[in-house]
Amino acid sequence: MRLYENIFIGRQDLSQQQVEALGVSLGLFVTQNGGEVVRNEYCGLRTLAYPIRKNHKGHYYIIQMKANSSIVSELNRTMKINEDIIRHLIVKVDEFDNKENLISQAKSYNDDVFLNKDIGYRAANSKIDIIQENKEEVLETTSEVEE
Repeated sequence: MRLYENIFIGRQDLSQQQVEALGVSLGLFVTQNGGEVVRNEYCGLRTLAYPIRKNHKGHYYIIQMKANSSIVSELNRTMKINEDIIRHLIVKVDEFDNKENLISQAKSYNDDVFLNKDIGYRAANSKIDIIQENKEEVLETTSEVEE
């Protein structure tokens, strides 16, 4: 059996309990068909980058599992049919990380990025300043050469 990570996004009008029940039922489907669920994690209601089927937010849920390809293909088909799931992705991985998932870490990462958001602006302006200084030096040397 191979290792897979399954992430799905539930509709925004579902409650947290409904999304967790949906995740547990998908995990139960995997175990009933001979697979093994290693970890389930509800990652919260997050704003989507763009609307999906008129949903501006979505409940994220991750399932890490050991399964064979027939279980994964049937799980994929089941998730396509389910109207409560607006997007899903199943990825084969080499090993599971014991750390928090990336979605759980995203909030702290975004906080760090937004605290330092003017770094790129300052770097771009410093490059512009360097280029302008070089142009002034080139103009001075060309005027000296002309004399």
